[in-house]
Amino acid sequence: MGFKKLALAAAVAAAPMSALALEPMQDDALSSVTGQDGISIGLSLNATLDLGIEDTDGFAGGPANPGMILIDDMGLSGDISILIDSASSASGSGVLQANISIPTLTLDTGDIYVGEGTDGTDVAAGIAKVGSELTAVSAGDPLIDSVGITLNDVNLAVQLGSDAANFFALSSSTTLTIDIGTLGDYGTATTDANDNFVLRDQSAGGGGAMVADQISIRNVDVNGITGTITNAGLAIATNAALSDVQVAAMGVAFGADDGSAASIGNVYITGLDLSGQTITISGH
Repeated sequence: MGFKKLALAAAVAAAPMSALALEPMQDDALSSVTGQDGISIGLSLNATLDLGIEDTDGFAGGPANPGMILIDDMGLSGDISILIDSASSASGSGVLQANISIPTLTLDTGDIYVGEGTDGTDVAAGIAKVGSELTAVSAGDPLIDSVGITLNDVNLAVQLGSDAANFFALSSSTTLTIDIGTLGDYGTATTDANDNFVLRDQSAGGGGAMVADQISIRNVDVNGITGTITNAGLAIATNAALSDVQVAAMGVAFGADDGSAASIGNVYITGLDLSGQTITISGH
């Protein structure tokens, strides 16, 4: 074949690709070129929110009105990538899978309060109550001060459909370190604690707090944790994961919440084995 014929053949072969390059590519067209079907979503989060979790019937022996757990100014920042695919084993069945990858995520828990709720019969009233009750309770101290939590290298697969193995499965190539608070910035009697864990006793006979400069949870192996939603609730199986967790509570103190309470020291827990456990979460 001469050079001109080779050039013509190459031009004919390249024509469909050239046409695709000039138009928005649909998923089926993209797969014919790259061999990759599916949807990719990238998120760069820098979000804040307020949260209300309402208990419309309270508890036996407690106050008469409904209650609400309130979180003020929770924040999320970091990059998240989501890959969505679908497959099937036969006609009439299938599975949708979302692979969620989180290289680094910083969570500001927000100040946590408890306040009054509604009877749960009106959506608008419930939403409005979150705002009005946060205004009321934030005039005082929170039960738990906002604290920063950093997560690294977390991968989560969520599956839906009759071919799904589990509702979700966690995987990670490395063990996680979860740091709650910043070590070394505990306040003094004249300077409030900055990014520390503070749990207040707001009972009638209380008024003090438990304070930790930092709580560090290390060697957290989440690889292999799975979850399913059963008739009994959300069942989380730790399987072989979480077999050797280490916990350090640094600068633990009981007393005033302003940094003036003397520390009892540091508390260390090693060899915490939570493998082979099933945790069920449901209402009551």
